[in-house]
Amino acid sequence: MNHNALLIPLLLAASLPLCGCNKAGKLNERSTTQPPAGPVEFKLKWPQGERVEQDFNLKMQSDLAIPGQPAPMHQDMTMGFAYGLTVLAANPDGTHEIEMDFLSSRMQMSMAGKTLADYDSTRKTDAEEKPVPGGVSFGKLFGKMIGAKIHYFLDASNGVDRIEGVDELMNRVSAGANPQELMTMKSMLNEGYFKQMMSANLMLPTKPVQPGDTWSVQLEFPMGPMGTMTMNYDFTFQNWELHGKRSCARLTFQGTVTSKPDLAANAGAMSMTIQDGTISGISWFDPELGITIDTTANQNLNLILQMSIPGAPGQAPKVQTMTNEMQQSMTIKLGSVK
Repeated sequence: MNHNALLIPLLLAASLPLCGCNKAGKLNERSTTQPPAGPVEFKLKWPQGERVEQDFNLKMQSDLAIPGQPAPMHQDMTMGFAYGLTVLAANPDGTHEIEMDFLSSRMQMSMAGKTLADYDSTRKTDAEEKPVPGGVSFGKLFGKMIGAKIHYFLDASNGVDRIEGVDELMNRVSAGANPQELMTMKSMLNEGYFKQMMSANLMLPTKPVQPGDTWSVQLEFPMGPMGTMTMNYDFTFQNWELHGKRSCARLTFQGTVTSKPDLAANAGAMSMTIQDGTISGISWFDPELGITIDTTANQNLNLILQMSIPGAPGQAPKVQTMTNEMQQSMTIKLGSVK
């Protein structure tokens, strides 16, 4: 199994509007304003002292075609984590300081009917990963994130100006990891990934919009030695819709996912390329509260893996190509504010 493929769903998760949150009592109250007849501005709001908790869940199925094997190898994975966001400072100049802390994590993985990982940090009687002979320990590594904190400094446009705490998190997670696990975790849990987690403002339109309006978004994700992933989204403001008791803008999105390898970094090693990647979903944005209430997304892609295999003495290395067909569904569950 190629463990580096775990980087793809995590990056795609980071590309979604991850500012969905449950305003607790506020979500149980009806919106105080009516949908406007004309255009309205969509802008994130970070009130001083607010404490948001939210949950992300991913389900993935993949079929890995390996040359010489009669049938693709099937893999199922579910992964999720809960985290909190606390607004430490809402400054007069429009900048903010926000602290992210990780609350729980979970991962289940099986391949060809064999369990490779089964971890849930919330288990009361078995808080550690269940022993799986020959299995991977990524669930337990993710569990080490619990209690870690990332400090964000946002500019007046809600963009990430800088981050503190990533090195401390990596030191915490990497303790006891083997070289392969360590390489994978470093590829995923880098500063670029955490910046994307707090960049939901990049998904919002740059000017006031009304039902029927559309806008496009392009995002690029560094994948370390695996190159760069590009996401092209087309958003549509469909209509105003009552989501629970809140008056929300129903936003649909669809787009493509592509990648380009870093040829210099991958010289003589493994390369990964995304082909035929598509993504679609729905978000509900509440302009009054300045948050995305809920998001769901589905995605399909082919991950082409090329690996250099040493040839016989005096012969050039051979390149083995494997294709991994992946289908993913992602949701951001409603949390709470304490």
